[in-house]
Parts: sequence; C-alpha cells; structure tokens
Amino acid sequence: MKLHSHHKHLRHFTGHTCSLHPDEVTRNATEHAISKAKLALKQGRLISPGEALALAGPEARRDETLFSIARDIAWEFGGDPDEILCRLGEQFPHLS
Repeated sequence: MKLHSHHKHLRHFTGHTCSLHPDEVTRNATEHAISKAKLALKQGRLISPGEALALAGPEARRDETLFSIARDIAWEFGGDPDEILCRLGEQFPHLS
C-alpha cells in the first residue's frame, strides 16, 4: 500500500532517488547542467538515450544526452554526477 502523501523522487531511468539537500558544489553544477541542457534542446541537439543508441558516427557526436551533460558538467565544476543526472531527469523527463 502506498501513501499518497509520501512522494519519493525515484527516477525510473536511473533508479536513483534525488537528494533533498545536495551539497553546494552539486547545486551549482546542476544549475549549469540545466542551462546547458536547455540550450542543447533549443538548438535541437538534446536527444534521448534511445536516439543516441540508434545513431552512430561523427554526426552523433554533436548531440547531447542528459547523461553526457551530467558527466561533462560534473567533470568541469565538480559535484555528484548521479545527483546532477537525477535533477536533469526531473527537468526533462521525456529525454531521460
């Protein structure tokens, strides 16, 4: 039996539960990741994992997935890449 008042932020694509209180470095990195994802979406370069699997070759390398954005941002700014990916999945559930 599930209680309706209890909402667990479990991401279906990762199985990860987003932290309620991420550290400051991860929050900052997440803001950058969301901005980068919004820009990629606006430019038509943000694709789903299924689309990424279907593509191959040099044309696929110009596109981004939520995973690639989380990985790159975590490497550049620090922070927990799983947490960044989880937050991206909340913002862009149709691409997770």
